[in-house]
Amino acid sequence: MTVDEANKFMLVPAADFALLAAEIQRLREDLRGAMIVPAPEWMPIKEAAAAMGVSTDTVRRRIDAGALEARGAGKLRRVRVPQSSLLAKSSAVSS
Repeated sequence: MTVDEANKFMLVPAADFALLAAEIQRLREDLRGAMIVPAPEWMPIKEAAAAMGVSTDTVRRRIDAGALEARGAGKLRRVRVPQSSLLAKSSAVSS
């Protein structure tokens, strides 16, 4: 956006402006007290797969190949999910 574009004014119908103002107010209320909570570092295989956007078999193969760290056994097995894997998936989804 150029400086000229930023300095332009537009006429907007009052009803449209009121709807926009009400939406902004609702968003402010929804966000009041909100917190960003990071994803847990260690997750069950099923959750890790969903968080990374891959199958559980892929997670298991990555563990076997040494690409992912895991601890525990059976249903108690947890995978350390790198935050970079989660960020890559969220970027792909939002674009």
